[in-house]
Amino acid sequence: MDFAPRVPWPPDFPDVFVHTTVKLRDGHPDYAAAKSGRADAALRLAADIMDGAVIRELGAFCSEDARLLPVSAKESTGFNGIPDAMAAILSRTLGIPADRDQVVQTNVVSHTRADGWHRLSSPATFDGAVQPDCAYILVDDHVGLGGTLANLRGYVETRGGRVVAATTLTKSRDSDRLALRRETHDALHARFGGDLDDFWREIFGHGLDCLTEPEAGYLLRSDGLDRIRDRLAPGEEAGSA
Repeated sequence: MDFAPRVPWPPDFPDVFVHTTVKLRDGHPDYAAAKSGRADAALRLAADIMDGAVIRELGAFCSEDARLLPVSAKESTGFNGIPDAMAAILSRTLGIPADRDQVVQTNVVSHTRADGWHRLSSPATFDGAVQPDCAYILVDDHVGLGGTLANLRGYVETRGGRVVAATTLTKSRDSDRLALRRETHDALHARFGGDLDDFWREIFGHGLDCLTEPEAGYLLRSDGLDRIRDRLAPGEEAGSA
């Protein structure tokens, strides 16, 4: 596979700014249509359930060179219009540009409601123009293990941009912390030695220091290195969408 570039996390990278709960999102009458590409439905959904207090907190990251970068992705049900709608509202409210369609996801990963093995084995990849030296705020509809945001951050930062924050409509449990904790990184090495890091570099092109905190926690809860290899080695079935 083509490696999705990643870079290690600074310890002070802020937690994801999350607007609402999965229950409230799923109960909104426009959610299914928004997830399937209806721009009008996505705007109504975002306007109804984005949190004004969270938007104000994001304002602290709005420097003169700040830009919003929504995840632009096709899913199994169609184009996911929610990140674009969120970015449009944030752009209008915060007064910073939204780079819609400037960087696009190049593969269909089918992460929605997928298990962790599938998410790990099918990393999102991106293509498009990054503005060097600009401060990007990433926008997505949901954060689970955080891999899509980590890969988009890696894409931006290896092309001269800086990612200063991320915001999503919803999150899975305990998934708003993206930056890998030192103690979690050390726990991976204590359990797996250098073997897991070697395997990860071979399969994904980066070391364990580039994992998200939820990804690392998922691996620590696994049955062992053989199980990880079985589920993630090329050609293996790593889960279902």
